[in-house]
Amino acid sequence: MRKAFACVLAVLAAAAVACTMPPPGGGTPEPTTPAGDDTIGINQLQYLGTHNSYKIQPDLGFVALLGVGAGLFPSITTAGLDPAQLNYGHRPLTQQLDSGLRTFELDIWADPTGSRFAAPLAAQLLGQPYPGGVDQPGMKVLHIQEIDYLSTCPTLVACLGQLKAWSDAHPAHLPMILNIELKQDPLPAPFDVTPIQPFDPAQLDAVDAEIRSVLGDRLITPDDVRGSAPDLRTAVTTVGWPSVANSRGKFLFFIDNSGPVRDDYLAGHPNLAGRAMFTSSGFGQPDAAVLKVNDPGDGTYIRSLVEQGYLVRTRADADVVSPSTAGRDTALASGGQVVHSDFPKGEPQFGSGYTVAFPTRVQARCNPVNTTPATCQPAAAVEPAP
Repeated sequence: MRKAFACVLAVLAAAAVACTMPPPGGGTPEPTTPAGDDTIGINQLQYLGTHNSYKIQPDLGFVALLGVGAGLFPSITTAGLDPAQLNYGHRPLTQQLDSGLRTFELDIWADPTGSRFAAPLAAQLLGQPYPGGVDQPGMKVLHIQEIDYLSTCPTLVACLGQLKAWSDAHPAHLPMILNIELKQDPLPAPFDVTPIQPFDPAQLDAVDAEIRSVLGDRLITPDDVRGSAPDLRTAVTTVGWPSVANSRGKFLFFIDNSGPVRDDYLAGHPNLAGRAMFTSSGFGQPDAAVLKVNDPGDGTYIRSLVEQGYLVRTRADADVVSPSTAGRDTALASGGQVVHSDFPKGEPQFGSGYTVAFPTRVQARCNPVNTTPATCQPAAAVEPAP
């Protein structure tokens, strides 16, 4: 009995030590109580997340068949359908959230009448699974119509509903940042089967309406950031962004598009007044607040934007087959606040082990590029322990 009791004491002692041990590799224990987040803006953190966050990896047989098709129809690869570059996928959004990710990308397609994407060509001809939950009108979430269409949440409302449910259970989470790409490009013949609905002003209003229908007053909107400043550009480069403390439990959206789509989104909404989302291509324009620079280059340009007060989205990798650790490291060092990857924590590239991750529970940290008004401390980037 005495020996058994000693063993129990030893186990309890080991457990107590484990609770205060530094993380692997040494260092001090990670804080679990936020502190100092009321003195820094959301632009003073750097957040990791996923590119095409909803995407389900196609099975290997389908990838092989697509490779044969690419040989017969070279236009496939020039239309972004290189089979090798489609061979990846992600866990459901809630699992990504559980792993610490707080920023995501959703590709959405307008479907005002419903069932537009219910019978993709690949499903009809190759015996691939048909998508479910796409019969009703509303925005659909998928990568490439006809070919790469399987999604962990096939509608925008469903995706946002998953994020909201997780947020309800974790109300003190860091702000979630959503990159929305409005897709409307047809495929080349003979794959241009499904008629595509452009994102005209009515459909842009519909996107805003769907976002508000799920998230309501949890949004960080252009109106919130602009405040009394004459425009967004002035606001973020002089006054700054909302504090991390005031942004916990909230969501910030921006559209990935430029050109006519951005123009239509701004039409009737100067300075994005009344809009649910930010733009990301307003370089030098009054709506400049979030800016997309997918290729980090040598990091210098992104750093200059971050130092001015802009929120910048970039990518750590754009090549699924041969992602570059140098490119990843440059993206992280650039200070771009939103860094998306196809290989986040828990999803390393098969074979090489390449991944993009921070050694912390929540995949966010103080921005490596110093900004004002105050110095960021690590505790500002944490969330309360679950």
